[in-house]
Amino acid sequence: MIIKQREKPVRLLAHEAGMRRVPKTHPKYPQIEKEYYRLHYGYKGEEAMDYYSSFLPHENYKVLHGLRIQDTKGRHFQMDSLLLSPTHGVILDSKYINGVLEFDLDNSILIRHKDEGHERFGDPFSQLARQKCQLEGVIDNLKYPPLPIYTQVVLTHNQARLHPNTPTLKSQLSFHTNLPLRMQRINDLNKNTVLTNKELQKLARTLNRKHESDSFNFMEYYGLSNSEILKGVICSNCLFSPMRKYLQVWKCPGCMSVERASIVPTLFDFKYLGLGDTITNQELRDFIYIDSVFVASRLLASQNFPHKGNKKGRTYLLEFENKKPPP
Repeated sequence: MIIKQREKPVRLLAHEAGMRRVPKTHPKYPQIEKEYYRLHYGYKGEEAMDYYSSFLPHENYKVLHGLRIQDTKGRHFQMDSLLLSPTHGVILDSKYINGVLEFDLDNSILIRHKDEGHERFGDPFSQLARQKCQLEGVIDNLKYPPLPIYTQVVLTHNQARLHPNTPTLKSQLSFHTNLPLRMQRINDLNKNTVLTNKELQKLARTLNRKHESDSFNFMEYYGLSNSEILKGVICSNCLFSPMRKYLQVWKCPGCMSVERASIVPTLFDFKYLGLGDTITNQELRDFIYIDSVFVASRLLASQNFPHKGNKKGRTYLLEFENKKPPP
């Protein structure tokens, strides 16, 4: 049973907004673009891992994707996937990296070898060892009996290969395509029930309630001001901004296309750039270049956002549950 579905990370949503709103001529655009692709492919790898983990007998597992909680010392840690069963738990860590991969455990680094040279990454085994220790501490603090926790680095890129020098840690390392087989082997090693089904359900739901979304302010992180980003409703045809509002439609001055555009993608960008979790009528008008208080009020009211205050002092809480993010 999936207790916590996978969601796009806040940092990825923020960088998607940044790719739309930071001009390509901006000196920080290359840095933003590089980080965007790192986050994008990392998430793609997690989705690939999810596909193969879906072949596991989920009635035996409580699955939490992207769980981010505090350990007993108040330090946050996030697991790509956590699978809990009555007999054991497994932490999965996706690595979407192509090339020939060498794990140098003596120096705690992962080295990618390619024709153009090599690149170093952090050692995922050390990271998983920390997460295992932190999770065990959390479970112990919740007064549950010790649950055996296993860890698995999952290589999710189809063009990843292992370097001949890879040490004998293959029991903790697998390709995403053989993840179900690896999980079955772990199952076969654990036959003693530690948690009843009721205890397991309670533990999984308690951990889910402890989840805390990552806080990330894109504008502050990159040191950007409001004047450095593109405002307005972006044309879905040519990506020109800003489109102009005419009665019930938006018209693009760039390609002259006409759309019945939703402002949801624009409000996604407003929020995930770090401009605010709430928005006022005035802030919306400033951001999408419209003058009419009435039109702005109607646009905001159409989204049924929670709000507080009346008339001029009203603020709308940008909650996007059941609303699709920009493509």
